[in-house]
Amino acid sequence: MSSKKTIPLTNALSVQSGSHILYFYNQEEQYLANAASFAKKGIELGQHVLFIEMKDLYKKVLQLLGEQLPPEKVDMYVHFVDAFEFYRMYDDFHFDKVLYNLSSVIQPYLDGHIDVRLWGHVDWRQQEKIKEKLFTYECQADITISGLGYLTVCCYDGNRVSANVQLEMMKTHEYFMTDDDFVISNLYKKKTCKSSAAIFPTLSVQDQLQTEMDLYKQKLDFVHVVSHEVRNPLTVINAYAKMVLNNTKDRRDRERLAAISDYVTLIDNEISHVIETEEMLSTDALWRKKLVSPYALLQEVTSIMEIKARTQNITFERAIALSGSETILSNSTGFKLIVSNLLSNAIKYSDEGGLVQCTANEHRGVLTIVIADHGVGMSEEQLSKLFRKYEKLNEEKGGQGIGLFMVKKLVDYFEGSIEVMSELGKGTTIVVALPLHQAMGLEVAVEGA
Repeated sequence: MSSKKTIPLTNALSVQSGSHILYFYNQEEQYLANAASFAKKGIELGQHVLFIEMKDLYKKVLQLLGEQLPPEKVDMYVHFVDAFEFYRMYDDFHFDKVLYNLSSVIQPYLDGHIDVRLWGHVDWRQQEKIKEKLFTYECQADITISGLGYLTVCCYDGNRVSANVQLEMMKTHEYFMTDDDFVISNLYKKKTCKSSAAIFPTLSVQDQLQTEMDLYKQKLDFVHVVSHEVRNPLTVINAYAKMVLNNTKDRRDRERLAAISDYVTLIDNEISHVIETEEMLSTDALWRKKLVSPYALLQEVTSIMEIKARTQNITFERAIALSGSETILSNSTGFKLIVSNLLSNAIKYSDEGGLVQCTANEHRGVLTIVIADHGVGMSEEQLSKLFRKYEKLNEEKGGQGIGLFMVKKLVDYFEGSIEVMSELGKGTTIVVALPLHQAMGLEVAVEGA
């Protein structure tokens, strides 16, 4: 098996074959979700998945997989090795015996030329006492597995392993994972990657986000087909409208022509937004964090939303009290998705002739964006369901019902918070707070600079 081959870890992220991923988990629920996502992707690729796992946890992983895949596929591709026996947890840790067990376990797959990925859970209760042996084992396992080209995740309970041991273990693993993040290990002894600026959400989060976007992406093929045919006539219409506008003196005619231009601009922006979002979802851009300028992005989004509000006879007020030098660790498309979704909803749920306000300011290292409308508002029951997927606030309004669910996911991923205050019939105010980046020598270029 070629060691230069790349293997999809998730739909958006590939790693080198033979990659050795270190996973320190803290919450069982997230651990199980990541294990299931790891197996699910392997099965999609036709790989067999070998779990060296504790019996009770393995049963829970199977239950999660059974909710997502046909049982016959799970039975065919997922295999179990008792971790208690494999690591001889009733005995002193003898890494040579464990390595022998590892060789014995994978040999049938080698003999059968069967592609496989491994998930190994080391649940040793006295890891501090045997840490030197663990280091030796992990080094040898790294050599053994990477040479075969098998993708492997080695899992440890982060609550039981000291920070010192965790740092030492990162020297034997190219990739490091927690319940929330997936990064390149700066300490890996054989590291070949020059950059470690990219930070990805962990496997289950990527899998969940991808699943939520599948329905949305089904619409995009149609958009691609019609975009060229639609945008060319729109450009012509806009050009003619502006040409006639410049030569028309009648006030009402000028208003109508200006409205035509606004609608054309709005439609063109919606098409661009959908296509740009698809391009982001088709690469790993959604998972990458870069330094971006919120001032420039807010100006871009609010300018378009001002046009959208005007076409619906809504007054739009904005006050962006930023210097322009602020940066956040985010990405341009994700940040714009947050703001545009919230503003679009505020306009959508406002009454004709209503007012939508957007303010942004910085205070003590936090960017705060406040979006307020005086429209239909929400009941307590609606507020309780606000961030659920496919939950729509108003069945009479268009949309897939995934916008606010994705907004919450993105805000969480950018390590921010979102607060919603609403009263039925009196409007809604939403406050998004995102941490500004504090320069600490991070070698990352500002996106768009």
